[in-house]
Amino acid sequence: MQTRSVIEIVESGGRLPTELIVAGYWASQAGLVAFVLNGVTPQAINLVLDPIVTTLPLSIPGVLYIDISDRTRVREAVMCAEEIYGASKIFRHLTDCYGIAPSLVLSVAVAIPKLESRTLLSERDSRAPKIAEPEIAAAIHAPNRLGWRATDSIRRSCELLQTSGSTL
Repeated sequence: MQTRSVIEIVESGGRLPTELIVAGYWASQAGLVAFVLNGVTPQAINLVLDPIVTTLPLSIPGVLYIDISDRTRVREAVMCAEEIYGASKIFRHLTDCYGIAPSLVLSVAVAIPKLESRTLLSERDSRAPKIAEPEIAAAIHAPNRLGWRATDSIRRSCELLQTSGSTL
């Protein structure tokens, strides 16, 4: 597996490193990025990336999730990576065991600017597509029905009425 970047994703202070996750996904335009998940579930990463994924083409290499306990896949990823970013002593110890020089495992603290500099489109680039804002919905009164009024990202309003199992 030829990976451009390997990034350890671990919670810090009970929070996901969302900026790092987004920067990693944006960097995947230029090559496969492997997220080594240390105590983090793929579902948690998906919650961060779901709004971002729709802003880039499906043809990009994207990201690959690897659980830190899957030593074979972690080893394969770091042995072929162009750059490695680690956050924990456990991950750094693993890379050392696989023969990666400690000086080649960079801190995740420096990852965001380095990853952003390698993207084809940056979030800060004015050409980058804007992430859609969430729709705003409010319940409306409708006789014998549950209804909702929603506003889309350009503030167009529409009403949806719920009838026996279908939406009008």
